[in-house]
Amino acid sequence: ATVTIVLALGRHVVGIVVDGVSDVITLSDEQKRPAPEFSSAVDAEHIHAIGSVDDRMLILVDIVKLMCSADMGLQH
Repeated sequence: ATVTIVLALGRHVVGIVVDGVSDVITLSDEQKRPAPEFSSAVDAEHIHAIGSVDDRMLILVDIVKLMCSADMGLQH
């Protein structure tokens, strides 16, 4: 089953269809680390930070920056 996530991005409302949502969590500052530097082969411009919960590593994406990028065609 697919899930639609609705985002309010400035004056735009955008729906994103994803395969599923397993959890919605809030991370403390202690659970977040700055995004690492990647080689030029990886575009890390939209990565906000790296998070950890128990034994899981999470990549935190700056969704506003991602959705408002030139590739998406939205202006914030």
